[in-house]
Amino acid sequence: MRNFKRLLAAVILLLFFACNIGLSWLLYPYTYTRANFHVMKEGAYEGLIVGGSHAKCGIDPEVLYTMTGKKYLNSAQGGEHSLDILYLVKEAASRTDLKTVIYEIDPAYWVDKPNQSQEYVALYHEYPQSVRKVPYALDKMLVADLRTSLFEWYLYRKEVFHIKDRIAEKSSEEYKNFSLAPFSDEIQTYREDGFIARHRTESGTDYETEPSLWNEKTYNPDEQKYFEELVSFCRENSIELITVMMPVPDISYETYTDSYASAQDFFTAYLKSQDVLFLDCLHSELAEMPRDLQDFCDNDGHLFEDSAVRFTGILAKAIS
Repeated sequence: MRNFKRLLAAVILLLFFACNIGLSWLLYPYTYTRANFHVMKEGAYEGLIVGGSHAKCGIDPEVLYTMTGKKYLNSAQGGEHSLDILYLVKEAASRTDLKTVIYEIDPAYWVDKPNQSQEYVALYHEYPQSVRKVPYALDKMLVADLRTSLFEWYLYRKEVFHIKDRIAEKSSEEYKNFSLAPFSDEIQTYREDGFIARHRTESGTDYETEPSLWNEKTYNPDEQKYFEELVSFCRENSIELITVMMPVPDISYETYTDSYASAQDFFTAYLKSQDVLFLDCLHSELAEMPRDLQDFCDNDGHLFEDSAVRFTGILAKAIS
């Protein structure tokens, strides 16, 4: 009887894991994160761009290559915090002789705890199975909501109403071949180097929503903890770490000067204490720096493609 109970418990546990894996496959859509990890595995780059969505559509690897001769992969994306960045850099360093990391600092990411939205599991879900994923899971999923940590697909549960579409998607040649076509439309073009080129279209602009802001009172020490682990990892592996704060429209800076100026003061002092190069482009007086609202697709600081080319040119000169 005792052996039977043990066997039954083992069968139930196996069924639990099988159902969990199956639901993850069925409900989780094809994302550009999966395509980005596929390119990362090939290792044809020397530099990595990390950070949030501002860097994703604001730092152009083609411009960096033209001006510095160094190939970069843009692995930034919305919801990418210091913890995710630490493990991204470790993964990239295992795939290629990584020389440089450009880390876009969005002050709004350093306040409060990360929202457990779909973005929370985006990088972790697609992260390659390896020994590195074990500590990543312990650091990220053990502190998550129990539903998220036990059932990764929980955040995508509404996809059950589109399950036929998900099955068709996972069975398609586009999915199997890591095609980038599904991520390009009239609003944007997704490139193999990970850059998102934002087009100047009315449907792709939003000048009504308020920007996400820094608030030192709700500072999240976890961001600093994992950032400093990244600093140590880069030093131990002779990887140059460059931090940059992206520009925002003048009108946004003038409206929320107290918040932006506080962020500038904090990170200038903090990164100096860490002996990390910091390029503060948030509100630069450089004439060529994107500053006009029309250089951005929103009040938060997401650049259009042509503005991103200008900004990346300034960045390339600064780090050359």
